[in-house]
Parts: sequence; C-alpha cells; structure tokens
Amino acid sequence: MKLSSRKGYAVLEGLRMKSMAKMRTIGLALLVLGMSVCAAAQNSSQSQPATTPVPAFGQNAEVLNPENPPVSGLDEPGLNLHTATRSFISPAIQVSEAADTNGEDQFGNTNLQSTTRLLGALDLQQFWPKSDLFLEYLGGGAFYNNPFYVRQLQAAGLEAVTRWRTGQLTVRDAFSYLPDGSFSIGAFGALPGLGLATGGMGNGLAGGVLPGSQAFGNGQFGAIGDIPRLANTAILDAVQAINPKSAVTVAGAFSNAHFFDNPELLINSDEVTIEAGYSHLLSRHDQVGAVYAFQLFQFPQDTGGQFYNHIVNLRWSHTISGRMSLIAGAGPQYTDLEVVGGSARWSLSARVQLRYKLRHASLVASYEKFTSAGSGFFLGADTQAARFGYTRPLGRTWEFYGDLAYSHNSALQLPEPRIGAIGATSYNEGSGGAVLRKHLGRAYDFFAAYRFGELAFNDQVSFAGLPGPAGRIARRQVGAVGVEWHPRPIRIE
Repeated sequence: MKLSSRKGYAVLEGLRMKSMAKMRTIGLALLVLGMSVCAAAQNSSQSQPATTPVPAFGQNAEVLNPENPPVSGLDEPGLNLHTATRSFISPAIQVSEAADTNGEDQFGNTNLQSTTRLLGALDLQQFWPKSDLFLEYLGGGAFYNNPFYVRQLQAAGLEAVTRWRTGQLTVRDAFSYLPDGSFSIGAFGALPGLGLATGGMGNGLAGGVLPGSQAFGNGQFGAIGDIPRLANTAILDAVQAINPKSAVTVAGAFSNAHFFDNPELLINSDEVTIEAGYSHLLSRHDQVGAVYAFQLFQFPQDTGGQFYNHIVNLRWSHTISGRMSLIAGAGPQYTDLEVVGGSARWSLSARVQLRYKLRHASLVASYEKFTSAGSGFFLGADTQAARFGYTRPLGRTWEFYGDLAYSHNSALQLPEPRIGAIGATSYNEGSGGAVLRKHLGRAYDFFAAYRFGELAFNDQVSFAGLPGPAGRIARRQVGAVGVEWHPRPIRIE
C-alpha cells in the first residue's frame, strides 16, 4: 500500500514538473513575441519621414549659384568646377626676345627691330569664410633697338568679394601703363601671373556686362606708335536675390584712357557707367534678364566735349555647368551728342558670347555692337568687334593658344584737323596670333609666339609728330621666344 502511494506521488510530481516547464516555455515564447512586436512597432515609427526645417532663403537660392550667376550681372558662368580654396602668394618672372617688322606702326613702311621684354608678376589669393581677395601686380620694361629706347610696362589688378545670405558685393580695379603700340602684350608668350591685371578686364570675353564695356574697360581697337597710355577701370557692383530664382543687380564704374608724351596726337577720354538689371531663372540651364544703363563719355573740352548714352538690353543665357555657356543680348541705344547745334541718334546694342569646353580643349567666341570711346582716334565710335580664342593641351607638357580678332569703327564725331586721323571717318583693325608653351618641370616654361595685325583707315591719314609719311594701312608682324620662371605658390594659412 505504501509502495503504491509512493509511486502515485512520483507520477504526480513528474506531471507537475512537466507542466511548469511548459508554462516557462510558453511564457518565454510570449516574452519574445512581445519584444518582437515592440521592436517592429519602433522600427515602423522610425521609418516614418521626419519633419526637417526648411532651409533659410539664400541657402538654396539657385540664382546665386556661381556656376550660373545672374545674367544681368558682371560675373560669367564658371567652366572650371574645381576652384582653388587655398590662400597663397605666387611670384613669376618672364624674359622674352621679339623681332618686330613695324615697331612704330608706320603706314606703308617696315622697320625691323628687336625688343627685349623683362616682366615680373606677384599674385595674392586670400580666402575667408564670407570674403575673397585677389591682387596682382605686373611690372617690367621693354628695351627697343634700332633705335634704342626703353618703355615701362606696368599693370595692377584687384578683386574683392564679400557675401551675405542673399547676395554679394564686389570691388574691381584694373590699372595699366603700357606703350599704346604694345600690340596686345599678352601675345608675346602670354603674360606671367594669373592674368587678373590684364586678362580679366577689357579683353572682350568676360561676363554678362553691357556690349563692349567688358567690365567697363576702355579697350583700345588699334594703335599708332609706342606712345605711353595710362588706363584705369574701377567698378563697384552688387547682386541681391529677391527670391530663390530672381535677383537684382546694380553697378557703377569709372574708366579712362590718357596718352602721354604727345598730348596733341591722340585723344584722351573718360567714361562713367551706371547700370541696373533684373535676372530670372527659367530652368536649371536657362535664364533671362533685362538691363538699363546710362553712360557718359567725356573728352578734352577743346576737342569734343561729351556725349550721353541710354541703353536697354534684353538677355538670355544657356549654361551647362562645367561645359558650356551661351549669352545673347540686344536692345536699343539712344545717343545724345553735345556738338554745335546738338544731335541725337538711335542705334542697336548687341552681344553674343559662346564659351565651350571640349574633352581636351576649350574655345570662346564673341560678337559685340556698341559705342566706344574711339581708341584715341575719334570722339566716340560706333564699334563692331568679333573675337575667337582656342586653347588645347598637346600631350602632357605642351599647350597651344590661338586667337583671331576683328573690329570695325565708325566715327561719331570727328576731331579737329590737328588731332587724330585727318580725313578718315572709319577704320578696321584685325589681328591673329598663336602661342606654343612647353612646361620644363614644375617651375619653368619655354614659349614661342607669333602675331599679325593690320590697321586700315578708309582714307589717307597722317599723325603729326610720328615718323613716316601719310598713308592708309599699317601692317605689323611679331615673333617672340622666351622663358618663364614660376616657383610653387607660397601658402599663407
């Protein structure tokens, strides 16, 4: 009896233990299930899109994109996407020897002479969080033979930019003191330095500025002799976004071109320009804009006094970042001439510029119709100018640059007979050149350059004080070779 009861107790105890084990298993399964449900719910809640603050206006304003700036402003779309962000000082020295077939630009004559040029450049590039500063000085001399004499070559450039959330303010200045007959100084092997002093202003290929103004530079189309010429251009311009796709632009500038050594030969000029514009992005690549500008051209009172320009220009641009930039604009221009009795005229102002970057080369082409200061020959001129430039690396250490330029200039006012071109009412100026550059290591370059030019008036002209007879056409050819030293830039941060 006792044995049977013990066996029954053992059976009951075994059943109780199995029941408890099952309960623990079920409890553990429920716990795992609950944790899984909680985790799934948490993951589901985390997968919901979070509400983020809307970026402040200006941080996402497409119209302020430096790769496609406002078409009514002065800046041009950048084709080089990887811009430098380090501050440095960069020196350079260049020596060249040139053979010139008509160094004094005489009509119908040739006077072969050699010219030695010694140039030095010093560039500063400084970056801050909201501001940039670029400075360049270029200086040296040209030593002429047959006969022997020396001319100074001086140029300086400044660009300072400060930015805020919805816009920017830029100060620009370019100064040069060069022989008027320097025949495009950059053609003698390309200038040392980064090109701010001479390449960025007045070169006919930059920015969204008015036709012909080229950052309001008083560009020279044609030259006679080697008379020293002082030119300076100072600009203050601002861009302000009014919404992510629209911006207003304003600019004011003063520029001049004054000739020395023979003040009765060529005509000095001053130019004041004030403009305001509006730009709107139609899409990622297309932009439209409108500009109104007022210009005042001034000459010595005893020669021509002054005249005014009122310009309205409508523009369109198409830009593909890093590859292509096309800007086209046109509009009416009203010119008020302050001559005896007074007169006024309407004309067309127009500008088209294409910049294109190929796989291994880049090109730029432009056409402009505008009113210029007359390049020292006339008291203002109706000018049409076309230019084409092509750059291509040839292998790892060779580079090629070529360009063509042509302009037609018709006088708005004729100077007194003792000043400028007697009898002529218009002239054409054309030139072409090529530069081949070889990199010799990291610090030296060798270059060879050639340039041809022709200045043709529509009638016989003579310039008092210059050698040579009267004539109508002056031709010139220059070939040059040289060496440039440009050590590695010096970091200043």
